[in-house]
Amino acid sequence: MVCDTSKGLSVRLGEICPHGIVPAVAMASAEIDAADAIEEAVCAGFSPTRRAEFLGGRSCAREALSKLGQPEASIRASDDGIPQWPPGTLGSITHTKRLCGAVVAKTSDFQCLGLDFEQAGRLSEGAAKRVVHPLELDFAESHPDALTFLFSLKEAFYKAQYPKWHKRANFQDIALAVDLKKECAEVRYINENLGEVAKQATTQFHFSTTRVGRIIVALCWVPVTI
Repeated sequence: MVCDTSKGLSVRLGEICPHGIVPAVAMASAEIDAADAIEEAVCAGFSPTRRAEFLGGRSCAREALSKLGQPEASIRASDDGIPQWPPGTLGSITHTKRLCGAVVAKTSDFQCLGLDFEQAGRLSEGAAKRVVHPLELDFAESHPDALTFLFSLKEAFYKAQYPKWHKRANFQDIALAVDLKKECAEVRYINENLGEVAKQATTQFHFSTTRVGRIIVALCWVPVTI
């Protein structure tokens, strides 16, 4: 079942990615090897499941970079855990329920990139209250998986903006208008305290979202404007 979902995820993620963003999806596996000693050291204290997901995500990232024409390289991490991409590239890594994914692109084409996978229906009532902005209440009540879509889209947004602007924010700092039929979203509100992110959010941040089985997929990106 998970294998079938990974194949479906690979297809659908490729379909919602705009031109220039390269995806890769795989199942986490204990058989995946670390790319080097540093990557191995990072996950030395992880549980077997967490280790498989971490290395699976890194493996997806290297696969996507290869498709982008980049040479084989390990994906190191900064002190705050942000993946360090090869010069001229950027990307995002995610995993859930043994499923791993990554997207990469060239910095000449994109400024920001964020990807998130989430299991539908996993949010508690308390978590939902933290995720939903008042402007999103109608949408939150309109679909059984609306809360997961909002959570995943906001996760993708934060993962996209953080490497560039290093803004820490909570879920209430942004409100989204989500169109599940068109599989997209746009920013309705963003806290002005987020500074430069807020200035660009309503016009520059783009979103795609879809569902494959029980997995919600969210993608956020900011193109390079000329």
